[in-house]
Order: sequence, then structure tokens, then C-alpha cells
Amino acid sequence: MSDTDPLVSKIREKRTKSRERQAVRSATPSLPWMERLSTRVGVGFLFWAITLVLLAIDRLAHGPLDAAYTIVLLGKSTLLLVCLFAAALGLTIIRPGVLSSISNSILLVLIALVALIPAKLILYTVARTGLFPPEVAPFLIPLPLAPILATLLLDGAAGLVVGIWLSLAVCLFADTGLPFFLSGLVATVSSASMAYRARTRARVVRTGLIAGLSQITCVFGLTALNAEHSDVMTVLNQAGACVSSGFLAAVFALLVLPAFESAFRITSDITMLELSDLSHPLLQRLALEAPGTYHHSLVVANLAQAAASEIGANSLLVRVCAYFHDIGKLCKPEFFTENIRANHNPHDRLPPSMSTLVITSHIKEGVSLALHYKMPKPVIDVIREHHGTSLVSYFHNKAKAQMEFEMAANGGTSGEPGEVPEWNFRYGGPKPSTPESAIISIADPVEAASRSIEKVTSGNIRDLVENVVNVRLEDGQLDDSHLTLDELARIKKSFVFTLTSMLHARTPYPRDEDRDKQPPKASPAGPAQARLPDDAFHG
Repeated sequence: MSDTDPLVSKIREKRTKSRERQAVRSATPSLPWMERLSTRVGVGFLFWAITLVLLAIDRLAHGPLDAAYTIVLLGKSTLLLVCLFAAALGLTIIRPGVLSSISNSILLVLIALVALIPAKLILYTVARTGLFPPEVAPFLIPLPLAPILATLLLDGAAGLVVGIWLSLAVCLFADTGLPFFLSGLVATVSSASMAYRARTRARVVRTGLIAGLSQITCVFGLTALNAEHSDVMTVLNQAGACVSSGFLAAVFALLVLPAFESAFRITSDITMLELSDLSHPLLQRLALEAPGTYHHSLVVANLAQAAASEIGANSLLVRVCAYFHDIGKLCKPEFFTENIRANHNPHDRLPPSMSTLVITSHIKEGVSLALHYKMPKPVIDVIREHHGTSLVSYFHNKAKAQMEFEMAANGGTSGEPGEVPEWNFRYGGPKPSTPESAIISIADPVEAASRSIEKVTSGNIRDLVENVVNVRLEDGQLDDSHLTLDELARIKKSFVFTLTSMLHARTPYPRDEDRDKQPPKASPAGPAQARLPDDAFHG
């Protein structure tokens, strides 16, 4: 028995470890294959293989590769692979969330290929036809194309990393040295900095021209290094090639930008600026059918845009989303306080639970309208999130008051609070997931509450903003918004400043005493008409 005890113990130990490993696997959620790291690495290797094919395609067209070129190709492929993963790691450090999505990885690969393929065609055409001197051909390559596209679709960090890697790849394609790589680096930096938050097509064209002009500085540096082998015409041709390639890169970027936006469901600031036009059919409907909501949306847009600019968020996105955040009220505009006519409140005939259902339904109705009008995803997200899971407190309190009244009428204690579950009076969510969505979720109730201020002072406005923000914080509505306390403090300060400016009191117009003393003149049609009060005229 003593001989078998250690064996039994080992078997039991192995089984225990096996059960522990299975428990860990079952507790760890398995990611879909599209979101796994291995998938993104596979996309990188596929891109590297396509780049190698482009690099050697002209040689492969003429038969098998010789030993000398194979060694050279092996060295270039190693450099490309190492620099590709260095670029991916660098982008992960600068912008940790960019490459976490497989769609972003594929997008960056396609952007690089869109720039690499024309580069290969230009080099091949020049080598076969001799249309341009060999020393001019590399400067015809549209190096600003990739950083412009990546910056417009993602951000400046993505544009910078893609542009640097592309410059290295083109150097290996064209067998050029350090000066041309520096030229590509300068073009990349200028393109990424100019295209960041570009909102007009003219700005994109200027970006391409400035990138081309910046490359000319490297042309002059290259000329100075090879002064004894350079001539004026070569320098002028290289300079003209730089400007032409920069301009064509910007134009081509504008042509393919809508295709990338549609394929990857990304909305650039250029498209967002088009949506800020108040002549949009939805906004026109809002102005005619729900004028109170329309005015409320404009004021919320002003509040939110100023706050977004204060913390460095996307102010254009915030303005556009604020315009459309309440379009769901178009379905039943008369049930919302800003559109209710005097002495005609439809909620007086409804129980609180039904009123809450009507009020909260404007979220789903807004999403449906936005989808019907093919609004971009950021706008739809804000429509869905701007109320989060907040409580419709007015009707919740009304329901509790009705329950207390019913209990008192049935012989209960009138002071005893009614037990009305809050979940029946809350929005369905989700909570705001971005700083822009969170800003609108705060600006919305702040603007609504500001209408009830009896005496407009900076102190009263500050107290109102503090109260609204504190309620949102304590209710957990800002937990997923990634806003810091410092940013929240600056948002509140911006709200106070903007509201104080908008709600300032005006100096009353002086009364015309001489005119008041004159007897009213009878009109030919009948007795004198009553004079309009002084406050009917607004300056």
C-alpha cells in the first residue's frame, strides 16, 4: 500500500491541475477570431508578403530570380518586416486603441497599398519609357497620400506612422538613399499636422501643396551634397515633381475618401461639416414641427461646442451631434415641455408610467430616423447615449405622489412614501461612451434647467451647473465617458461662462413720455388700436 500511495497522489494532483486549467479557460471569455491578436498579426504578414510581391514583380515577370538579386531581396524584406512591426508597436504606444480593432488594421494596410501601388507604377513606367530622368522619378511618387488619408480617417499618429513606413518602403523600391527618406519624412510630418482636423476640401489641397513644398527643401539639401554632379534643370524638375505629386496626392485622397468612409463606417470632419448645414431635411422638419426642440438643440450645440473646445475634444462632432440629438421628438413633439402650448399639457390626461414611456421613446424614434436618413455612426451613438440610464425624475415623483394620495384615501398614512420602482422610470441606455457624448449629455439638462432660473446671476448659474453635473456623477452616468475630474471642472466652467453670456439681462428701453401724453388717433376703420408694450420690440 505504501508503494501505491505516491502514485495515487500524483494522479490526483494531475487531475486537480487539469480541472484548474479548465476552470481558468472557461472563466476567460474567448474573443471572436476577428478580434484576436493572431488575426491582426496575420494581416501584418499578409501585407508584408504583398509588399514583397510589389517589390520584385518586375523581376519576376522576366523569369526566375538570380542568386544575387535573391540576397538583395532577402535583405530588403527583412528591413521591411522589422520596420513594419516597429511601426505597429510605435503606434500601439502612441495610440493604444488604434490597432485593437481588426478593421483599423485592414484600413491602414489598404491605405499603404493605395500609396504603394502608384509608387511602383511610376517607377516601372519611368524605367521602361524614360519619360523622366531617373533622378526625378522618386519625387513623382505621391508620398503625402498615405499620411493624409490615415490622418483624415483615424488621427495624426496613424498618419505619421504610416507615412514614415511608406517613405522607407519607397526608398527600398527606388534604391534611393537617406536624403529621399528625409524628404518623405518631411512630407509625412507636414501632411499629418496639416490634415489633422481638416474640415474643408480646400484645406486638404493646401496640405498636399505644403507637403510638396516642404520636400523641395530636401531637394536643395540633396543638391548641395552633390553640387558637382547637379545642374539647374534637374533641380527645377525635382522641385516641380514634388509640388505636382503633393497636389495630385491631395486630389486623389479626396476622391477615394468617400469610398473608405463608406466601407469602414468612418466619418471624417469633412463629411461632418456638411452635416452641420442647418438646411438638412431633418433640421428643417424640426424647425417647423417642433420649434421649441429646434431652438433647444441650437443652444445645446453652442454650449457643448464651447466645452469641447475647452478640453480638446472634437468640437465639430459635438456641434453636429447636438443638432440631431433630439430628432426623435419629431414623432410626438407636443408631449415635450419646450413644445407644449399654454394650458394644453397632454400629460395631464396620462398616468406617469405612460408619460415616461412617451418621453423615453424619443431615443428609439431618433435612432430610427437617423438610420433612415443614413446618418453617420457617431451621431447615432450620441442619440442613443445622451440620456444614458438616467431617471425621469418628474414623472417618478409624480407617481410617488399619486401613490401616497391613494394610500391616504384608503386609510393609510399620508406621510408614508410610496414604493415606486425607479427602473420603470429610467431610460434604456447605454451610458455615454465618449467625451463628446458625455458633454452633450450634460449640456442637454443644463440648457433645459437654465430656462427655470428666476434671477439670472453668475452665482445662480454656477449652482445650477454644479447641481446638474453632481446628479449625473452620483447616478453613474459618466462612468464610461473617460472624462477626468479636471476636464469635468473645465466643462462646468465653460457652461457657466456661455450661459452667463447668453442669459444676460438687457437694459430696458426708455419710455417716450411725450408720445404717451398724446391722445390716441382714431383709425378710419374704427376706434384706436391698443399700443404694443415696450418689450414687444427686441433689439
